[in-house]
Amino acid sequence: MNDDLFHRLQEVFPEPPLSLAQAEALLASGELLVSPEDILPYLQTALIDEKVLEVELDGLPTVYFSRLKDHPEAAPTEEDEEDGEDAGEQEKAKEGAYLWAMSHLVVLPLEPGLGNLHLRNSRSVMLRMFTNRQAVEMASSFVELLTVEELPVLCLAFPHMARLVENARDYRAKVPDSLNISLTLTLDDEEETEIEARPADVSVRGLSLSMRKKEQRLLQLHRPYSLKLYVDDELLIRIDATVRHLSRLRKRATVEYLCGFEYEFRSKTQTAVVESIVALVQRAHLKDLAAKAEVSGIPLIT
Repeated sequence: MNDDLFHRLQEVFPEPPLSLAQAEALLASGELLVSPEDILPYLQTALIDEKVLEVELDGLPTVYFSRLKDHPEAAPTEEDEEDGEDAGEQEKAKEGAYLWAMSHLVVLPLEPGLGNLHLRNSRSVMLRMFTNRQAVEMASSFVELLTVEELPVLCLAFPHMARLVENARDYRAKVPDSLNISLTLTLDDEEETEIEARPADVSVRGLSLSMRKKEQRLLQLHRPYSLKLYVDDELLIRIDATVRHLSRLRKRATVEYLCGFEYEFRSKTQTAVVESIVALVQRAHLKDLAAKAEVSGIPLIT
């Protein structure tokens, strides 16, 4: 590792402080990525799997949220076809073709919305995505505002450095569309008022629900609610859980309203059932990811 690269590493990842020998060990083990080609698969996975990205600006502790957006290229011209563009190249152009150039990223506007103003005046941008075992932290910077498919978006520089962080948080299994899973939430025990929602992700400590805006407004932070979770219309568990966050997050074509819950375990049986549900969702997500990888022809990161 040359001096210039080591100094850039210290600027991008000042904590924890590293010696040159430690930095070289991380580079050799693959925990430090300094080649765009090594970072590319993580960004392709984030785009195709619609992963939520955490965004930190100028090293400050406030975290914003976003997702990658595709930046479609123009359809192949007759000249391209005459030049013999093969089927593989045409397939690339269908989704995420711009990532192959490794020149820039397009992300949806940040939530909460105040982050968009901060981003435009920031010096550095840290993007964080999660796999089943690690956080991937990627160093970038703001470039410009763009309009893509009539939607205002943010253009960032392609990450020039990234690191892998083990056990950054509890694993959250994303719930794929293919899984028949649902949840009912009791708003009022006396009147037995319930609303239905769909889990967005699950972990051994809690879950996030995706719901309509008017339903999210009925919930209160730090209040416990009774939840019933079903898979294939079979009730798997009744459990109390406390609201820890109420948020909104942009998707490709809509806005998603989320409610995050932390479980209140009453027995070891509940703990075991929750763990089995996480394993079930993880298997379904990995199957879904494998299907997406086959269609895209891109080896996605699990």
